Amino acid sequence: MTFEKIAIVIVFLVTLILLQLVIKYRGKAIKMSFPKTNNIDVRARLSLSKTERADLISIGSQSFLVIFSKAGAPAIIELEGVNEFNAEVSSQ
Repeated sequence: MTFEKIAIVIVFLVTLILLQLVIKYRGKAIKMSFPKTNNIDVRARLSLSKTERADLISIGSQSFLVIFSKAGAPAIIELEGVNEFNAEVSSQ
């Protein structure tokens, strides 16, 4: 009776370890399938209130204003004039 309980515990632990290895391997495979995000940069962050903030984010050559609110989904606005300004400043 005691041997059966020990065998059940060992089988259970081996199953958990195998499950952990499978999840770890799949996680690495999923990460490798996504492109790298080296060109994303948070340029500025401004707190508007306790529950709201605005972030200026640049992705490659594009800039976006993202307004986060606790009550709803974030609002995303593309900033076209800032892109032209950044291009002029970097060329000088």
